[in-house]
Amino acid sequence: MNVFKIAALTLALAVTAGAAQAEDIITIPDVTVSGEVAFTTDYKFRGLSQTSNNPAVQGALSFEHTSGLYATLWGSSVAASTGSELNTVVGYVMPLNVGSYKASLDVGALRYIYAGDSTAGAEPDYNELFATVTAEGVVLTDDALSWGLAYSNEYFAESDRYLNLNVGYSAPIADTNIGLVTHVGYNKFRNNAMMNKALGTTATNNDNAYFDYKVGATASIQGIDAELAYIGSDIKKRDCVDGSVCEGSVVLTLSKSF
Repeated sequence: MNVFKIAALTLALAVTAGAAQAEDIITIPDVTVSGEVAFTTDYKFRGLSQTSNNPAVQGALSFEHTSGLYATLWGSSVAASTGSELNTVVGYVMPLNVGSYKASLDVGALRYIYAGDSTAGAEPDYNELFATVTAEGVVLTDDALSWGLAYSNEYFAESDRYLNLNVGYSAPIADTNIGLVTHVGYNKFRNNAMMNKALGTTATNNDNAYFDYKVGATASIQGIDAELAYIGSDIKKRDCVDGSVCEGSVVLTLSKSF
């Protein structure tokens, strides 16, 4: 499934969802359906390029129940020989009572699926459990601060245990439709060998973890959401088989929700 097939799939999802909404063919009580189609100049996941610094087309379809339960299907083109990544998510969002803040807890399970055969003799598909707490109005009226963690007992390419801790903050610029976004993630592996196996790095020291980060701005333009951000990691270029994949770069993402 290459980039053109991903584009056709996301377009079909948008048309199908739009038609169903217009005609109300089937209505499931208390369930809403939403989706998104996106184009990005580089699909970076936890600071590293998944498309060898090339563009990607992405799409998502979500089903949300008023109870807080939800399921999401997300796909993207990637640079690997498989050509595509498909993620399935099942989760639950619940409100939290945190003083005067509007807060929520999002917990769930995520399955990463890579089409085709195994990578270098190892199974590329893996599962993650995640939990994220988001609080709004922390500093400004419309800002949001999030803390999250994700855990896998068998990460990508059978690279054993993996833990991700992350913090994100977003805030609007007063009297504009422009917002600021920041993110920092800490990614820990069992040991240096497993980190190299998962990331395709060649580090020979004892490092078994790395940081990733993002700093950028968002805006809405004619109904299209745009994000321009600098995304990277602290992995040294010399420790990356393809050095450019580990280097930080400016990424433009355009998305449309339906």
